[in-house]
Amino acid sequence: MSPYPLDPVDATGPMRVVLCAFPDPRVARRIISGVLERRLAACANEIAIRSTFLWKGRVEETDEVLVLFKTVPKRVGELFRYLGEEHPYEVPEVIELDVPRVNRTYLTYLGRTIDSSPPPPPLGGGVARSTGALRPGSRRARGARRPGRTRAPRRHP
Repeated sequence: MSPYPLDPVDATGPMRVVLCAFPDPRVARRIISGVLERRLAACANEIAIRSTFLWKGRVEETDEVLVLFKTVPKRVGELFRYLGEEHPYEVPEVIELDVPRVNRTYLTYLGRTIDSSPPPPPLGGGVARSTGALRPGSRRARGARRPGRTRAPRRHP
C-alpha cells in the first residue's frame, strides 16, 4: 500500500492532462484509438522520448512514446482503469495533471466531444471578487447584489 494519496485533494481545474508512456508507436496508437472510441479523452498527443529509469535495481534506458491525453475530471477514473487494463507494462506510468486554466473555446470543445453535458465554467470567469469589483466586460447576474462595504474599525489617538 502506497503512503501517497490516490485521489487528488486539491484538483480544481476544469480540465485534466493524463500522461502515459508506451513502448512504441504501434501500441500507443492502439490504446489511443480505444480511449477516443470510448470518449475517455477528446485528444491525444504522441511525443517520442528517451527514458532513463531505475527498474529492479538497475538503471535502464529505452525509447518510448509519451502520450498526453486531454480530458475532463469526470472521465479520469475510467481513463486510469482503461490504461491500467490495456497497457503492456508491468507497472504503467499513468499520471494526472490538473489544469487550472483553459482557453474557453478549447474547454467547450472538450465538453462537447467527450459528453453532452455542458463543461464547468472556468474558475473566476466573470464572478464578483471579494472586493465587489467585476472583471472588465463582465456583468453581475440578474438579482445579484453588490456585496456590502466593510470598514476598518476607527482608530482613536
